[in-house]
Amino acid sequence: MTSAPKPVVKRAVMVASAFALGAGALQIAAAPAYAVAGPTTKYECRDVQTPGKLFPGDEVACTLTVSTAGNDAFSNIVAEVTIPDSTVYQTGGTRQGNKVVFNLGEVTKTKSGSATMTVMVATQTPDKTNIASQAVVKGFAPNGAFDTNSQSNTLVTTTAGTGQAAKMVAKEDRASVNTAGRAETPIAELVDAPAGVTPKIELVTSTEPKKGYVGASIIDNGQKIAWTALCTATATEKTESFTIKITAPGQTPVFAKETVLLGDNVANQGFVPPANCAPKP
Repeated sequence: MTSAPKPVVKRAVMVASAFALGAGALQIAAAPAYAVAGPTTKYECRDVQTPGKLFPGDEVACTLTVSTAGNDAFSNIVAEVTIPDSTVYQTGGTRQGNKVVFNLGEVTKTKSGSATMTVMVATQTPDKTNIASQAVVKGFAPNGAFDTNSQSNTLVTTTAGTGQAAKMVAKEDRASVNTAGRAETPIAELVDAPAGVTPKIELVTSTEPKKGYVGASIIDNGQKIAWTALCTATATEKTESFTIKITAPGQTPVFAKETVLLGDNVANQGFVPPANCAPKP
């Protein structure tokens, strides 16, 4: 009888298998014991102008907050938020198509990141339209990249009632000009307008035509009124009132009231007075 070396071969195979298994165990042990999740995100949209009732023409602010309560630091954070359907982008971040991008840098236990986008609800938006946005937050954790999705709350439009922000509302204002010359009133002090609406001053009319203390001119393409002293003020301060017609596309014209104070010690811009001054008031 001859003895074959089969048992030796079998033992060799068993040793090789044990070695391979041990090597595999070493590889598994060398891998990270856990994966660090991305930071915490909170995304909220709110109606800036008429909280509780979202009208077409209202401004909506969507704010994303990125934070962490742990000890890990997250770096190179970039947030991409979508512009909600039925809205018009206004401000915040860098627009890229239907998204707005924010660079938030680093977030740690003591440093959070925040990004706010503002939009206007389109003027022809139907009743009961949902307004919501999504956010994607990307960056690097200590052991690799992360990618986190966040959904905002949902606002619902209404067309019931007019709403304060759905139309222009005229205001009453006071200006002042002294004997050295001139002052200006911007249109924002004369009217409240819905977001996305650009009002324009069309006409300035004195309601007291016989006084003639103050002259008015429309400047900056209807965005300001320049008031000019037409005479030397007396020690007793004088006033003259004006009606200002303001218009905007798709809006009913409104009429603001301005009362201009004339006197030696009132605010002005220090321009040289007119060469031909009217008699004292």
